[in-house]
Amino acid sequence: MYMGNLSYWNDKFEARGQELMQPEGCLVNDMHFLPKSGMVLDLACGDGRNTVFLASHGYKVTAVDFSNIAIERLCRFASENQLDISVLQKNLCAEESYLDFGEFDLIVINHYRLEDNFYPILEQHLKKGGVLWVNGFYEVPKDNPDIKDKDMITPTDFHGLKGSTCENKTIYEIGMRKFIRYIWRKVS
Repeated sequence: MYMGNLSYWNDKFEARGQELMQPEGCLVNDMHFLPKSGMVLDLACGDGRNTVFLASHGYKVTAVDFSNIAIERLCRFASENQLDISVLQKNLCAEESYLDFGEFDLIVINHYRLEDNFYPILEQHLKKGGVLWVNGFYEVPKDNPDIKDKDMITPTDFHGLKGSTCENKTIYEIGMRKFIRYIWRKVS
């Protein structure tokens, strides 16, 4: 389980203020890499900062998280912004959660380390020419004891992606924290 169980994440989302956080800056900066329109799957979406951003830019978004509090908050933010967003509550650590998603032009995974054996399954839900955008921790931050080595995104996470090519990989810093972002495109 990435950085905690359901109780950990429900408590974290309950403690947040009433305002939606800003979308991930790296995602905003990467819009030129992404399809201009289409269907988006936002995995481990939390309370929807990236979901709402993408939906407000005309994408048809399906958002997935396992925290019921995050889902409730996302639904409120979607309603406040008059956005039509499909929301699913699923445990992303369970293989059966990936079986009925459909096809997408863009899949976003932000600050969640997907188990590497799920990438080939996820790749099947990406349309040809579609983009898989993955962003997360590159090094364990010294200022957050909840984040462990097992939460770091590594190149080996993607070894099962056989029909996609990595178009861009960027390591960047925000303050003292190091992150890595991958952009994969499905070619076959």
